Amino acid sequence: MNKQIIAVLLCLSAIAGQAKPFPETWAYLMKGEEKYFPAQSPITDVGCFSAAVDGDGNLSGGHTSPPALPGANRGTRYHLVVTIPWSTTLAHIYLDPKLPFRQRIIDGIVERCGPFDGVQIDIESVSSTDGTNYLNFLAAVKKALPKGKLFSVAVMARWEEHKRKNPTDAFDYPFIGMIADRVVVMAYDEHYRGGSHGPIASLPWCRDIYAYALKTIPADKLVMGVPLYGRGWQTPSLAKAYKNREIVDELSKKGIKSTWTEDCGHYSFQQTVTINVHYETQQSLKAKYDLYAQRPIRGIACWRIGQEPEGFWNYLLQL
Repeated sequence: MNKQIIAVLLCLSAIAGQAKPFPETWAYLMKGEEKYFPAQSPITDVGCFSAAVDGDGNLSGGHTSPPALPGANRGTRYHLVVTIPWSTTLAHIYLDPKLPFRQRIIDGIVERCGPFDGVQIDIESVSSTDGTNYLNFLAAVKKALPKGKLFSVAVMARWEEHKRKNPTDAFDYPFIGMIADRVVVMAYDEHYRGGSHGPIASLPWCRDIYAYALKTIPADKLVMGVPLYGRGWQTPSLAKAYKNREIVDELSKKGIKSTWTEDCGHYSFQQTVTINVHYETQQSLKAKYDLYAQRPIRGIACWRIGQEPEGFWNYLLQL
C-alpha cells in the first residue's frame, strides 16, 4: 500500500480515537425541576441545588438524596451543593471558628452527604477579611467528608487585573485548587441584576477568566462554568421609594389626580420603558465551548438545566 495513503489512514484513525475535549460535563439541577433533565446528554455530574444553611446553621431544602432521572447516563455522579444566603455578614458569622455555626454546618454536610457521590461548597459572599476563615472552612469540610466523596468548590470569577486590584480577595485559586478535587469557576454574571445591561458572559471577559484559571488551578481539577440563561434590565427602573415632596411634584407635573383612604393615598400613571434582554444562544455557547476546549481541562459546568436553548444537549453529544 502507498506510504502516503497509510499515513493518511493512521492520521484519520488517531483523530477518530481522540477523547472528547472534556472528560466531565457538569450541570446543575434545582429541586422541583427534574422534569427538565434531558432524555439524552453528555452530563456526567449533576449538582443538586441546593442545601441552604439556615439562620441556626442547619441545612434545609434541596435534595435529601439523588433524584431519579430517567435520562441520566449510567455512572452519573450526584453532588450535594451547599449554599448560604448572599450576605457577607452571615458568611462572617458562619465561617468564624469561635462560633458554633461552622461546626454545625460541617456536621450537617457530613450527615446529609451519605447517599451522594460528592459535596460542593458554593459560598459566594465572602469578604476579604474572612478569606482565611473561608479557606480553613473548606479544608475542614474536606477533612470531615467520608472517604471516597468528591469534594468540589464553586468560586467567583476572577482574572489577573481583578486580583492585582484586590490582592486580599478571599477566592484564593491556588489554595482552593490544593484543597478541592474540582474547582468550578463561575464564569457568568459579568452583567448582573442591579447593574448595567450587557452580556451574561462576553467572550473577552471569559478569555481573561480562563487564562487566570489555567495559571492558578491544576488543569485536571478545573471546571469552567457556562451560563445557559438570559437576563433582562428595565431602563429606566421605576420602582423607588418616594419622599412626599416628590409625590406632590410628580402629581403636579403629570397632571395626575390622587385618591386616598384612611389606609393610604394612591395614584398611577403609564410610562414607556425599554427592556434590554441579553441571553445565550447556540452560537455564543459554542464560542465558549471552543474557548475552553483549547486546553485539556477537567470539564464544563452548565448553569442550569432547563434554561438552555433548544437542541443544546444534542449539540454537545455530537461534539
